[in-house]
Amino acid sequence: GGSGRQSLAKLTAYLSDYQLFQVEITRQYKKTEFHEDLRKLYNLTGVQNKPTVFLFNDTQIIETSFLEDINSILTSGEVPNLYGAEDLGALREALKPLARAAGEPETNDALWAFFIEQARANMHIVLAMSPIGDSYRNYVRMFPSLVNCTTIDWFADWPKAALQEVALRFLETMELGDATLVANVGSVFASAHYSVIDASRRMKVGLQRHNYTTPTNYLSLVKGYCDLLREKRRFVGELRSKLVGGITKLVDTAVQVSEMSVELELKKKVVAKAQTECEELLVVIVQEKRQVDEQQRTVTADAEKIGAEEVTCKAQAEEAQADLDKALPALEAAQKALELLNKKDMSEIKAYQKPPDVVSLVLSGVMVLVKCEPSWNEAKKQLGDPNFLNRLINYDKDQLVESLLNKVSKFTTRPEFDPETVGSVSRAAKSLCMWVRAMEVYGRIAKDVAPKRMKLQTAMRTLAQKQEILAAAKASLQEITDKVLALKKKYDENVSSKERLKQESEDLEIKLGRATQLVDGLSGERVRWQASIARYDEQFAALPGDCLVAAAFLSYAGPFPSEYRVGLVNDSWLAQVRNLSIPSSADFDFCNFLSNPEDVRDWNIQGLPQDAFSTENGVLVTRGTRWPLMID
Repeated sequence: GGSGRQSLAKLTAYLSDYQLFQVEITRQYKKTEFHEDLRKLYNLTGVQNKPTVFLFNDTQIIETSFLEDINSILTSGEVPNLYGAEDLGALREALKPLARAAGEPETNDALWAFFIEQARANMHIVLAMSPIGDSYRNYVRMFPSLVNCTTIDWFADWPKAALQEVALRFLETMELGDATLVANVGSVFASAHYSVIDASRRMKVGLQRHNYTTPTNYLSLVKGYCDLLREKRRFVGELRSKLVGGITKLVDTAVQVSEMSVELELKKKVVAKAQTECEELLVVIVQEKRQVDEQQRTVTADAEKIGAEEVTCKAQAEEAQADLDKALPALEAAQKALELLNKKDMSEIKAYQKPPDVVSLVLSGVMVLVKCEPSWNEAKKQLGDPNFLNRLINYDKDQLVESLLNKVSKFTTRPEFDPETVGSVSRAAKSLCMWVRAMEVYGRIAKDVAPKRMKLQTAMRTLAQKQEILAAAKASLQEITDKVLALKKKYDENVSSKERLKQESEDLEIKLGRATQLVDGLSGERVRWQASIARYDEQFAALPGDCLVAAAFLSYAGPFPSEYRVGLVNDSWLAQVRNLSIPSSADFDFCNFLSNPEDVRDWNIQGLPQDAFSTENGVLVTRGTRWPLMID
């Protein structure tokens, strides 16, 4: 295969504006499916009147009956029993308008003859057959129409110039370098193909074994070379990149080790400085804490003493207030009685030309308290004052002095100065009597309570002063305490920062130690890696020639015995590669180039002989692009 029979047929159909018809082979493709495709073909040519090329090749001959049907088409233009009764009816209906337009009768036989004639005029059969082997010979013997009713076009071997042209077209994207190298590689491709043809002739003479070398082998060589070159370039490039990356990492690590050494020294200095600051700060905190504790004790003692004084003052105030509270019921009763009086009541008293004695007595007591003359005329004058009652209600009872109380007592001590007695004469006078008595009682009690109240006020002033001093001391204590807390917080932050820096310093020291060990341990590997990089560079540069020989071996060497393979590789392919200065390895070996030593060892363990010929066959089986045929 590979001569271009089908490609040329497709190109001719396109240039001639013919439709191209091909069958599609599937796993279940049999005679029934083939007849279905033939009916489609006849519909195109006989009914739709479309010029069509039926391209059929020898790989599509699943059953010999396919060729029998094609033989019938070539001989008579029709396939027996291709249409059933139902299909014929539909076919005739489709043909009637065409036959009527062509002036043909519409009988069944006439329609069928019109259909076959139109199909033969539009159908062009192209059979792409390979002369290799006995199949074609047998087909021609069984079906003479394949020769009698066809024109045979024999495809000759491709000329060397054509082979080179195909190779150059494939090599355009391979980035081989200058045009001379590309032309030389294409020349070796063509020479390798013809060298295999010569070797096949010699093997036919020497061993009576046929080896058919077709353009398919050549196309496999060119495509295989491109794929293999890409694969090897990627493989060798990755190996080299890994080592280059390793050396780069070593260099970077060495630089980082140097930087980490400097950083470690700086961190150690920072840690030492932080340690000193923490110690100094701790001394200040201890001193401040001692001062806070002393002041705390002083403030606590003062607070306890002032608290005791506060309790005493409170007791004195409660005692004085208790004494005053004794006079409060009478005072409140008098106040209520006064509040019940009104101007009419006052006018009632004022209306007396000469008041009763008890009323006069009460009014004299009232006049004494309001610091007026204790006479009826003065009393009558005061009763005429609209604010008189308000003056009594709002009387300043705390201003009752001893002399005033003594004057009042001259009246209140008399038996008739009694609210009930006075009330029998005048209700308003009764209220005034109750008020005078309440004022006297309150004044007497207040007189007794006054020293206590004075003492209480003195104690309260002293207590207030001490409380102010205590508050100032507490504020000062709080200020110092806040300062100590701030110092402690700063100390804790410094300690935390110091510990963090210390941990970072220790981690950095560990990393530095490991990095140093890594750099020291791999210092010897660096030399070996550099040597390997140089070796990979040589291998990469030699890939154009090595891949060329390896691809030729994969495409052509399978059918040849060992001595023929050695001759092709050493005497023909490698010699041409080196003569044309194509980069290649001086010690090229096919098995070493394409096989993995671990895979070869596994093959040997599983029974593959250890000779070079068997290893080459193993590589051909695993790396070849076509299915291998192995004969035991």
